[in-house]
Amino acid sequence: AIWYQGEQNSPRGYEYRKLLPAVIGSWRKLFAQGNFPFYIVQLPAFGPRSATPTDDAWADIRESQAIVAKSVPHSCLAVIIDTGDPKSLHPGDKKPVGDRLADCALAKHYGMHVPYSGPTLASVKRLPHAIRLRFKHTTGGLVAKGAKLKGFSIAGKDRKWHWAQATIHGSTVVVTSPSVPHPTQVRYDWQSDPVATLFNGAGLPASPFRTDPWPLITQNVRPY
Repeated sequence: AIWYQGEQNSPRGYEYRKLLPAVIGSWRKLFAQGNFPFYIVQLPAFGPRSATPTDDAWADIRESQAIVAKSVPHSCLAVIIDTGDPKSLHPGDKKPVGDRLADCALAKHYGMHVPYSGPTLASVKRLPHAIRLRFKHTTGGLVAKGAKLKGFSIAGKDRKWHWAQATIHGSTVVVTSPSVPHPTQVRYDWQSDPVATLFNGAGLPASPFRTDPWPLITQNVRPY
């Protein structure tokens, strides 16, 4: 199954991490074919771009999609954050979508040794004045698309987000900001229409992510 959906669920993005596994389980039960592959297309970039770090329902649902793909057996996430149309829910360029779904199938179902994921956060190390992020799925090394990494924001215990400087060091990214001398948390591409800049050498983008455990804006929204 290929699942490319979620735009209208974004106001309840946190709930989606419970809804989607229920859908997958019900389909597998009804079709009676065992745990057949279920591949999830994460939502692309869309809407107006925020000039300042922000909370966003589309970021919430992207996180839910990533959690489901990681936790549900025989599933996979096709990240397309570097695609999309800010003015259309139905962007015209579907080739990256098909290519990345094919990578999921070849690697996860057919057992071929092909990269199927962009950089994925593996660990976080908090330094005195910076945060070091270590990644897996770094085939070909970490790559900055463009002159430098963008889309990283950083916060301290006051939970106030500021844009940050981010630099690649091997399989890690070091994030700092003079506005946050004692940082505790990092977010990357946490808005509806971010600039995707972090890739691996295979040309696959990192999924938006966060290190903080703070409540999301859709977390306490009633389901209906």
